[in-house]
Amino acid sequence: MDVYVIVALAAAALLLAEAVLPTGGLLGAVGVLGFFAAGVIGIAQGGSTADAVGGALIALAIVSGVALWFVARKVYAAHRHTPPQMGPEEMIGGSGDARSDLDPSGQVFTHGTLWAARLAPGSEPVRAGDKVIIEAVDGLTLVVRPQPQPVHASEGSG
Repeated sequence: MDVYVIVALAAAALLLAEAVLPTGGLLGAVGVLGFFAAGVIGIAQGGSTADAVGGALIALAIVSGVALWFVARKVYAAHRHTPPQMGPEEMIGGSGDARSDLDPSGQVFTHGTLWAARLAPGSEPVRAGDKVIIEAVDGLTLVVRPQPQPVHASEGSG
């Protein structure tokens, strides 16, 4: 097996790894350089097949580099203004299901877990099965308010 084929396969593996690993484009950039190097090695080896494959690998490196550039820019732009959220901050603004009546406290199911909950000041009581919005997290207790119910047009009007 020719050296340029082995280098090209390694470059392809690096580009595939970039697609599934959070490396920030590093593996992809090395993969693009690997395709370019494989093309140069192929041309240097000579022969009609190696010349054609070498040129194709260099073209593949250019196309892969441009694609990596555009994809990496889009990913960076999508994550630039969203700080990572974890813990209680992630839950605020989310919704849950009341598993018991909340008047003023009870239990809410959200994020796969049953939580102790109490109503936010000024909130109407919530019945079991109703949806709630999480306003705050106080220790291990959620502070919730009832989720507004959609208003349906009455049938037969008009």
